[in-house]
Amino acid sequence: MSPLFKFKKLFFLSAALLAASTSVSAEQSNPVGDWWIIYGNGVAHKNIMYVADATSVVPSQKTKGATMVAVTLVYEEPGKPMIDVYNLEAQCSAGKVRFINGQSIERLAYTMRHLKVSDTWQAPKEFWIQQALKFACTPGSRNKNEMVTLGKMEYMQMIQTLQQMFFKLAPVQEKSQMMDDMDTMLELEK
Repeated sequence: MSPLFKFKKLFFLSAALLAASTSVSAEQSNPVGDWWIIYGNGVAHKNIMYVADATSVVPSQKTKGATMVAVTLVYEEPGKPMIDVYNLEAQCSAGKVRFINGQSIERLAYTMRHLKVSDTWQAPKEFWIQQALKFACTPGSRNKNEMVTLGKMEYMQMIQTLQQMFFKLAPVQEKSQMMDDMDTMLELEK
């Protein structure tokens, strides 16, 4: 099996898992998501973008009154997986979340592995999980919560768009880091 074919097959499998877990119609072979960057962190060549899919925000079939949301972490760093995908349930009134499942797709081998997740209801401590809760529970305030829409596109197109963003962001981050390093050196000389 060619690496490209294997890669595409894993993305379709990942999209199917995402669709099956969030009650999104799995009839489409390439489902279109409504993608939003809910958080991003990193430095040049080590960025991570946290992207939520608005089409995944649906009532949970597992827990009455809960809302589902899917978040994809897209990694720039070559030593990291290409993506991690998490399906979460949110209890909006209680301000709690729990992980339903997670999958990771490795960059070079194009293999998928299941991630260990805690299915315990918890108040989100990590900022990206707080943002996922806001994304699921207050859709009308997404732009006010420092979230940026990427638009509607297929899963693979979203990942390629973010990879291009990483490429364009690198020189800006490198220049910023160089300026920070120079400021630090100048402060030390005083």
